[in-house]
Amino acid sequence: MGAGLYLGEWTIALGGSRFDLFDLVWRAATLLALYAGFTVLQRSLKRVTMLRRARLQINLLVLSLLFLLLLTPQLGQLPHHILTGVTVAAVFLTVSVGLQFLDIVAFDWTARWQRTPPMPLVIRDIGRWLLTLLVLALLVRYYFPGVNFNVLAVSSLVVGYVVANATQDTLGNLIAGVALNAERPFHIGDWVTMSGHTGVVVDTTWRATRLRTRTDDYVVIPNSAIAKDAIINFSRPTSCHGCQVEFGVSYDTPPNKVRETICAALAGIAEVRRDPPPQIFLKAYGDSSINFMVRCFIDDYAHLEVVHSLVMDRIWYAFKRDGINIPFPIRDVRWRDARLDEAQQAAAELAAKRQLLESSDLLQSLSPDEMGRLAAEVSDVPYAAGETLFRQGDPGDTFYLVRRGLVEVLAMQDAGTEVPVAHLGPGAFFGEMSLLTGEPRSATIRAETDALVLAVGKGQFSNLLQSDPGLAARLAAVIEARHADRQAKVTAQAVADAAVLAREPLLDRIRRFFGMA
Repeated sequence: MGAGLYLGEWTIALGGSRFDLFDLVWRAATLLALYAGFTVLQRSLKRVTMLRRARLQINLLVLSLLFLLLLTPQLGQLPHHILTGVTVAAVFLTVSVGLQFLDIVAFDWTARWQRTPPMPLVIRDIGRWLLTLLVLALLVRYYFPGVNFNVLAVSSLVVGYVVANATQDTLGNLIAGVALNAERPFHIGDWVTMSGHTGVVVDTTWRATRLRTRTDDYVVIPNSAIAKDAIINFSRPTSCHGCQVEFGVSYDTPPNKVRETICAALAGIAEVRRDPPPQIFLKAYGDSSINFMVRCFIDDYAHLEVVHSLVMDRIWYAFKRDGINIPFPIRDVRWRDARLDEAQQAAAELAAKRQLLESSDLLQSLSPDEMGRLAAEVSDVPYAAGETLFRQGDPGDTFYLVRRGLVEVLAMQDAGTEVPVAHLGPGAFFGEMSLLTGEPRSATIRAETDALVLAVGKGQFSNLLQSDPGLAARLAAVIEARHADRQAKVTAQAVADAAVLAREPLLDRIRRFFGMA
């Protein structure tokens, strides 16, 4: 019977085959319902990597399997190549989905477990495509033995020639991507600069390489452009990277003093490597400054900007403490009496220092004249947040008063860890025992915020003690009275100071330390 459609009471005839209409509709409705349920399930599992990468293949596979499961009797009554084609499609799609799953397990999951960069996508895609084409050829040869592969080969050459001419840029990117993955000038996760963009390599596909910049923007660069340009890899052969800072200092400062100050500042930055050590170069004699360059090394290029800023912060504070000036151009078009302004500022600064000194009960025994002399001699010392003023056990001969900011007092425990025991704000003072007796520091002091402290050194205090022999006795009495009031508060500082007082009378220790015995 020729091809045609004939409707009976509950049957349908198509191409010489007769189907039960009710059964056909029921099977088709079941197929659509099952596929709709799979679609809903797929949406709820959209985060699964497998479903995202092989969505089309999985959907076609489910459809082909549903056709074979529900419509095989009907397909069997049609020309045999239709059922064979559906079977071949199901087998091919099963192999394709299986290869995709093996790709994810072999490269993504394994790389995550071993904490290594995954294989570039372009290599994985090419390998999977070649295996897929091989499987397709074997299926065609097995299920359709009459197909002439010579004709297909000639047709493929013709189609390939046409496609190659129409997609030269795309093929260029593909070949460049293969070359880049063969030479491996960078790996996924490396920090690089290429085609004028700097970022971390996210992935390399058959067409382009994607970078994530410091501002979390994604830059997609064609592989052909990368192959033609220079590539700077900041993560190879090692992740160690240099950080450079340039600045100028006053001609009044000896270069060696600058180097010592910078080395001390860098020693307090944990992110700066000790090996290789920092390098400090005098670059040039400028118009108004001696120009230096500091080169230090860090473990990861990703932290370059943070460490660069931290190095500059610490150098600024270190220069302020050591009296090293950074010259800068000044132009003031206002008419003023500079000497009068400077005198007023100096007087206000002196008054502020004197007020802070007078607030300390340790120094209240000084006469007004002695207080004025001391205020004129002491100096302000700035510290950055996180910097350590001194550590427990360090030698010392300086007494400190907090002018601005907060400092933290830490005591060493038996386990070798430091724990905070006090927080000191403006007006607080510490270090009096080291100033008066030369005892090692009994606690560690660290700046919690940017802090400005007033430093009273042994040299300034020695002049007062030499000119007023009774001052030592008054200071000893103040300290002994204060420690007696604090007997109920057991802290690391009080225990250490009490041990000092028990060994030798405090007045004798003060006189001996200042050479008055």
